[in-house]
Amino acid sequence: MADKLGQSLQNWTESQVSTWLRSIGVKEQYVEKLFDEEVDGQILLALNEDFLKTKICMKSGPAHLIIQKRDELINSQPKSQVKKKLTSGNKTELEQKKIDQKSVLCLSTTSEGSLAQSSERDQDILKERPTSQEQCVLTSKEDCRPRPFDQEGIDFIYVKHRVLQPESGAFNLTSPCHEFKSFSVAATLDRKRLQAKFAKEVLKFATGCMNIRSNGTIHVGVMDSKEDAGYVHGEIIGIPVTEKDIYVDALDYIEKSFSSDKEHVRQCVRPPRFIEVMDRESTEKKYVVEVDIVPSISIVKSKVYAVRLPNFKEATNKVEFEKEAILRRVGSKTEPVNDKDLSDFYQRVKDRDAQREEAEKNQFLNAPDFCKDLGRKLTMLMTSGKKFIEKEKWFILVTNKFIPDDLCNIDWLLNMNMFCVFDFDPDSKTSGLCSRYLQHHAANMHSLQSYRISGDMSINEFTSHLHLFEQTSWIFCNGRTDFKGNETPCDEMTWIKTKMTFLRESVSLICKQILPKGTFQVIFLLTSSVEKPLLHTFYEFFTDMEGHEDIICICESQGNFQKWQSFAEGSCGTEIVNNSSVVGMKMSHINATLQQIQPVKACASKHLPVFVKGTCLLETHQEEQMYSLEILTVDHCDETSKDFIDEEKANIEQQFYRGGRVNWLHFWLAEHKYVGEVIERDAYHDVSKLLNDALKWNADQTPVNSINIYHHPGSGGSTVARQVLWNNRKDLRCAVVKPSYSAALVAQHTVELREYEEKDPQRCLPVLLLIEDSDKEYLDDLRNELEVAINIKRIQYGTLCFILLSCRRSHDPERRCKESPLQNVSVTHKLSDQEKRKFSGKRQALEEQYEA
Repeated sequence: MADKLGQSLQNWTESQVSTWLRSIGVKEQYVEKLFDEEVDGQILLALNEDFLKTKICMKSGPAHLIIQKRDELINSQPKSQVKKKLTSGNKTELEQKKIDQKSVLCLSTTSEGSLAQSSERDQDILKERPTSQEQCVLTSKEDCRPRPFDQEGIDFIYVKHRVLQPESGAFNLTSPCHEFKSFSVAATLDRKRLQAKFAKEVLKFATGCMNIRSNGTIHVGVMDSKEDAGYVHGEIIGIPVTEKDIYVDALDYIEKSFSSDKEHVRQCVRPPRFIEVMDRESTEKKYVVEVDIVPSISIVKSKVYAVRLPNFKEATNKVEFEKEAILRRVGSKTEPVNDKDLSDFYQRVKDRDAQREEAEKNQFLNAPDFCKDLGRKLTMLMTSGKKFIEKEKWFILVTNKFIPDDLCNIDWLLNMNMFCVFDFDPDSKTSGLCSRYLQHHAANMHSLQSYRISGDMSINEFTSHLHLFEQTSWIFCNGRTDFKGNETPCDEMTWIKTKMTFLRESVSLICKQILPKGTFQVIFLLTSSVEKPLLHTFYEFFTDMEGHEDIICICESQGNFQKWQSFAEGSCGTEIVNNSSVVGMKMSHINATLQQIQPVKACASKHLPVFVKGTCLLETHQEEQMYSLEILTVDHCDETSKDFIDEEKANIEQQFYRGGRVNWLHFWLAEHKYVGEVIERDAYHDVSKLLNDALKWNADQTPVNSINIYHHPGSGGSTVARQVLWNNRKDLRCAVVKPSYSAALVAQHTVELREYEEKDPQRCLPVLLLIEDSDKEYLDDLRNELEVAINIKRIQYGTLCFILLSCRRSHDPERRCKESPLQNVSVTHKLSDQEKRKFSGKRQALEEQYEA
């Protein structure tokens, strides 16, 4: 029989194993079961009777027959034929895995007889198998996260030999359960067989998930069993995909496999997604094919789904359909519901529906976004925890294509001590970052080949030859469109074949021979879609720098970061990647934030706080277009000259304490200790408490909140109001309404201030708006105008957008405060005991400092 099959047992396909099983008299039900479990020749070599009886549910007689006949077949084959695969000219996948992973290979235990008979074969193919009590240790295989569930437009990548978490059952119904299928053999089948196999696995899993109302993902190209020699459960291998439509069209079996509710299944089973598998040692393209299952309660409510799974029958050479079955997900497996459990399963439909409905409600319950302080994070990473960027430190920039808007915000790069730039944009010299950089600095143009050092040249001679410490070295990593030499851009796979070695050599040369460890920092600035060559660059830097301490990643787009993150986590771990990355800041915000911590500053400019806690530049022409507002900036008065401060600081303080109106410069002088502090009245703390309460997230929060200050004329109410604005200018957008402008115009400008330089109207800082001495009708009009604007923009309910701080004179402020204690604050001429002590001390200090 083996002669008829024409090749060694180890190389048999599932179909060939099925043919052999029939030839030795095994019942068709067992043949089909082994085919379903993807038992090929290599797996047949590893089988034992215990596995056949416990996993395949086979009776003792046929199990013993299969093992006996298998062992006879092994003994009848020449040893050279068994070894044939391993002695071929090219390395096998298994050999390459041994080299790459240095892992301990595991198989399930075999009987003593078969182990003894095949010991010589096992020494060639596999390391000795441990007993079932022994732990299979694969120390070099890194964990990784799955692709984000059911999200469109996600740029994600898997890395070969990394390991997903084990297959799982239903957890909370919206967190997907997972199932893995290797398809190592199935992927090589013809179209008809492959589609039947793929459809069977997907629809089996999907039906189980839908019936228990759980989200799920089936991953094809991921090892699903420890029976797979040399792999661990969940290990990413990938499968070749020559025609993606084979997998997409396989789901057309839905119409044949379900007698009813076909449309429901179509709605719950998402189209296949093809996630590329990156292999550092190969240029062959492989994928993990994934199908997400989303049984939304609006679709599956009150339903139980039965399926007739497709199965390709070798005997008839056509696809037949199994008996209709109701399946459910039980732990990490999908199993049919037994007849005795069927009644109870139907009775519990309402319970499962209720659980799914509650899970969906909790999933989409909009809690407030926890906003990380990205401004501080960026500052700390760039300065290594210091106040300013170190002047002596060298920086290496790795980047890709810039969009035009980002090129307008690179001032911070122009002030960096740049050693070199690894630029993956072939157009950079003509229209990208390089062209803009050259407007301000000199740079030497290099290719990756430029960093190949000849054997007779010393490092000093090499650095001198390339002027490495004299001017920035601009390295075009993927050719130049403006260069007529042999520097044409190429696709990813061609790059890996032709340029990968040059990159590895250049990175190693810089990190190990040119720049001492700790004297430089590498910035990966991801401004467009991340491709594999850039991922390879990260790996080389991480390896040659012996860690992540001096590598940071800056990326505005969460989508672009996903692919980077999924790759980098395997080397660094999730926590380190997150801690070393700044994701979500616009380039304009990055530019403004970093310029504030650079030793060399450009001319003074105005900045506003942004939602992610950094800052953005307030352009003068934009400020002037919001002319009904006096906008208070983060660095208000910073532009004041030192000479003016020295000349006027005494006059400003004296004028205020003699009854003059407070101005912003007075607060600035007090904050910078040029003059004494501005006393904080009790009312200041009352207003601050109301403001802080308003800023706390509340589902019932109105989009426009009001705080009213009522004050005796000349009692300092305006000072309290402006003090509140001054002390919140770094956390909120703050402005004072100028008199005589209509409520409609003020509302228009206030909305523009809120959304200025923010990309999402749902995620903006609230505007704290001071309105002085206006009547109630004006305030009501302004509130109405702002609420109309919010409704037009469909801002989510519960989002605080504006705080109207009204400051009005009153002859009886305490009565007005009593009318609405949670909204109104009073300021009177009468001082509390604490205020008296503060003003007494201040008066004494002023009398000592200035002549009365």
